[in-house]
Amino acid sequence: MTYTKNMTAFALTVGLALMSLVALASPLFADAASYAYVDAQGEVKMVVANDWMTAIAAAPNIHINSGVFLLSSASDFGAVGDDIPWVK
Repeated sequence: MTYTKNMTAFALTVGLALMSLVALASPLFADAASYAYVDAQGEVKMVVANDWMTAIAAAPNIHINSGVFLLSSASDFGAVGDDIPWVK
């Protein structure tokens, strides 16, 4: 009986600790959004970031004249993978 109580208390303690960690970590990912940009080869790519400045900084091989735009609808996501001919 004591063993069962101790295991139950331990399981509750571990469960509460894990829920606390998840609650603390969730704001780190709450603001992440998808942004599109044009890479140096002229292809529209996607990057996930918390804001547009981080998206530009994190975008690999971004074209020197490229910016980013927020992907907020299904039609926006349709642009990812397209080629921009005047970049090549």
